[in-house]
Amino acid sequence: MADRLRGFERRRRHLPHHEEPGATYFVTATLFRPPAVDLTRSDIGCLVVEALLFRDGAHYALYDYTVMPDHFHAILKPTVTDCTTPYLYRIMQGVKSWLAREINRRAGRRGRLWQDESYDRIIRDEAEYQRCAQYILDNPRMEGLIEDPMAWPWWGKGSGQ
Repeated sequence: MADRLRGFERRRRHLPHHEEPGATYFVTATLFRPPAVDLTRSDIGCLVVEALLFRDGAHYALYDYTVMPDHFHAILKPTVTDCTTPYLYRIMQGVKSWLAREINRRAGRRGRLWQDESYDRIIRDEAEYQRCAQYILDNPRMEGLIEDPMAWPWWGKGSGQ
């Protein structure tokens, strides 16, 4: 039991955050309310995808992602190199802070963009991964944004496929 818990870390702010070496996560980052921008605006949507793909293969393996008007979802697995794992919260902080600077610059605005915390969940098995991946694919259709989820321009897969 002690071996299984080695490296497991639990953090709590408002949401509980569990980190486990080698785990794959379903994550969601949501804009501060009311949303200052639409993340699916073509120039901004490209930035979100660029930010998610930028460290794919270096700090994490990105599996699936989708960008919605006020949030994005991703499935990712932090990579382990030299016996260290980038903490999930640092990965999300890096993505969100870069996006905040770039989106605010492009939108000609200043101020807070993201909610402080991101939602994260450890994916425990293949069946759960398939449910999360299907949710990511179907999210734009469920929100009435598009009929064919495969046609959503802000959905994709990273190197983890």
